[in-house]
Amino acid sequence: TEAHVAARVGGAKAKLARLSYWASELNKDNWGWRVINGTCGGGAPFHLGVGSKRQCEELSVAVDMSTAVVSLRGWRLTVKGNHIYDRTSTSGPHHRLDLSFASEGGAARRDLPHGVIGQSFASPAPRYGKVDDYTE
Repeated sequence: TEAHVAARVGGAKAKLARLSYWASELNKDNWGWRVINGTCGGGAPFHLGVGSKRQCEELSVAVDMSTAVVSLRGWRLTVKGNHIYDRTSTSGPHHRLDLSFASEGGAARRDLPHGVIGQSFASPAPRYGKVDDYTE
């Protein structure tokens, strides 16, 4: 189970920030030292785990036990790792990821969110959002 974030940061610099949360890196006590890996603007890859944080221009990420909070321009994504309870099989993942999104201040009005999740913040009407290009 995985969650991935890709964002352009740094204004005119247009750096590409990438983060990946890997539920498979959580241990039996539901935390890990390397649950997130990422890059900032093509720089050296980094890893984050319990009690760590990282800033990439205006994007920030902080990890507290199994919860990671990613903040960018008034938007907040929270990723919580948790056990899969009542497993009937010994195969398959042992952890799941629960995601929540929140806008702060006037972010939903200011940034005209797009995509499947962003649409729910701006208007109850149907939206046909733009497609981002994340190639380097």
